[in-house]
Amino acid sequence: MGLIASLDIGSEKMVMAVASQENGNYHLAGIKMIALQGVKDGVITDKAKIKSYIKYLLQELAKDKGIERINVSLSGAALRVSEHKVNVLLQRKSVKESDLARAENKCIESAVSREDELVDIIPVSYQIDRGAAIAHPVGATGRSLDVHYRVYLADGAYLMEVRKLFADCGIEEVEFFPPVRAYMEALEVYRTDKSFALIDMGAMHTTVVLWGEGMLKQEVVLPLGTRAIDTDIVKGFRIESVQTAKQMKHQYGIALRSMCKTEKVAIPEVKKQIEKRDLSKIIQCRMEELLEGAIYQLQQWRFNDAEKEILLTGGGSRLIGTDTLLAKLSGHKVRIAKVQGITSGNEEILSAPACLTVLGLLLCEHTEPEEDKGGIGNWLSGIFK
Repeated sequence: MGLIASLDIGSEKMVMAVASQENGNYHLAGIKMIALQGVKDGVITDKAKIKSYIKYLLQELAKDKGIERINVSLSGAALRVSEHKVNVLLQRKSVKESDLARAENKCIESAVSREDELVDIIPVSYQIDRGAAIAHPVGATGRSLDVHYRVYLADGAYLMEVRKLFADCGIEEVEFFPPVRAYMEALEVYRTDKSFALIDMGAMHTTVVLWGEGMLKQEVVLPLGTRAIDTDIVKGFRIESVQTAKQMKHQYGIALRSMCKTEKVAIPEVKKQIEKRDLSKIIQCRMEELLEGAIYQLQQWRFNDAEKEILLTGGGSRLIGTDTLLAKLSGHKVRIAKVQGITSGNEEILSAPACLTVLGLLLCEHTEPEEDKGGIGNWLSGIFK
């Protein structure tokens, strides 16, 4: 049996994971991360360079084993998100799975143009007869069903080019998903009714997501990420190279100054030393700005109960003390997000902040909505139910 692969294309890194699947169980066979060029705001700008990256990762991870399919994340300018509400009349006075399929198909018909390709569609809320929003409508009685969807679209011509790129690498079956779907699968959102939030700290963006009753409630992508910290370090210590600043951040950086010991650290490639506390002060100032923006968004969504958890993920959250700083600023319980539904010989990789999306992608699978076929048999069965 071949492997399933996933690819998360970020602003600064590309992460690929491969897994074997048997009887619905996923086992991580390998994962690798490399620095990235040739992508701007989620859109591939240098196909030759990206193709070379993909071939390298496949060679490292799959070797001689075949890849059955690869799931790829789309974000930034490659993805368009819109909200739609549809109404369908209930055929049997109670909500059936076929009613949900009809509502989804109706939304797709109205939301997707000829130039677009549907990437994903996620229900946000259901209403029976225009009543209060509910999360689990199947079996509820009424005359009509309203569904609020978030629809994720991409340019069909662009996705065709990306598929060709993968075909040139030997992979014919390519599926695309938004990061939020990968989060939902990785965290098994469907299995819990509790409300919780996720903050994904990326290099260029900070994503804030809220779930409740097993459903996506809110999602926003804030246009500022942890790359701003690198720029601050460059200015603060008059360093010429952003790469040097990034190296300092990862090697010595701490998000909370009070956690620092009094010691000096060397600026790489420069005969100069600085106080570690001064580096941490610069980092904390910017990190507070990023986290407070995310917290403000959660407050706007009335996520105020201190007992409710915030999960933290993303490569930008790897800095020591980020979770402690977030807990201090928000008043909520904070923990690092961990992937569910995948086994690995290295348990630590399942909670690695830079790996949540790529691991969640392994679990993603598109399913087509099915409506009742109709006919006298279904009509009679509807009468006698």
